[in-house]
Amino acid sequence: MNFEKKIEVRNVSKVYGKFIAVNDASFTLEGNGATAYLGANGAGKTTSFKMMTGLINPTKGNVFIGGYDIQKHRKAALSGIGALIETPEPYAALTVKESIMFVGELKGIKPRDVEEHIETFGKRVQIPDIESKVGNLSRGQRARVVFTSAFLGDPGIIFLDEPTNGMDPAERMIVRDIILEWKKEHLIFMSSHLLQEVTETCDDIIFINRGKITLKEKTSEVEKRYKSRSVRVEFTDDVSEDKLKTAVGQISTDVHKDSSKLFRIGFDGSVEKRVALLKSCQKVADVVTFQDYGSSLEEAFVSLIKNE
Repeated sequence: MNFEKKIEVRNVSKVYGKFIAVNDASFTLEGNGATAYLGANGAGKTTSFKMMTGLINPTKGNVFIGGYDIQKHRKAALSGIGALIETPEPYAALTVKESIMFVGELKGIKPRDVEEHIETFGKRVQIPDIESKVGNLSRGQRARVVFTSAFLGDPGIIFLDEPTNGMDPAERMIVRDIILEWKKEHLIFMSSHLLQEVTETCDDIIFINRGKITLKEKTSEVEKRYKSRSVRVEFTDDVSEDKLKTAVGQISTDVHKDSSKLFRIGFDGSVEKRVALLKSCQKVADVVTFQDYGSSLEEAFVSLIKNE
């Protein structure tokens, strides 16, 4: 079976009564790499993922996965994918091993291949003891079990809807490293509210807002276009908020005190104002750190939503 690493969404809409969850969406992803699907809660991300993985049908339009129309050739379209949609919950009565073996059986993977996957990939993700009951696991541990299941069978295309939801920082680092490794030879399409995670792992970004695709671009290009509009400044000594406001008053009136030595200052994002802010701050007291507060991707996220 010829299965391409390609996702093609053609003029797809999903309507529930009078509510349009996805509105005439079109995009194509092809080859190796990782693309982020970004948008506010309710923007249409999970609905899109469900249509791309055959969980629901579009109201209109077509979805092609691996070169196959998912409505006409569902089995072929789903044969080469792995998916983690919303927050799947393994059966609580099963052990970790039984849960992953069950998914392998559903996907038609030989038991010995599933066991090998548990031994190699599972060890990498640091899944809990395989004889542990899923119902006794923490939220993050269960997330690692379903994450392991999504990668069963070495799928060419992997859909990850908020893959690190419920995980602690150490667990998220493990997932990040796996995505960075797997995207070299796989097509990964993922959503995340952790924009730092997106910056670290994804080559491209698709923004969706109120069901409409508003932007599809390289992550690096988005970051170039949207500059961070606030800086965090730390001084060596205690600084009066009034004194700092006076010093930077001609550049910014947006000064927030986090502590006696730490402040956030908003400005227009330009290089000129950034330089002027630093010079003004240095006249108040010695500056220990002067760095962006928030990311350019956050600025893009907020700006695109506001513009809609």
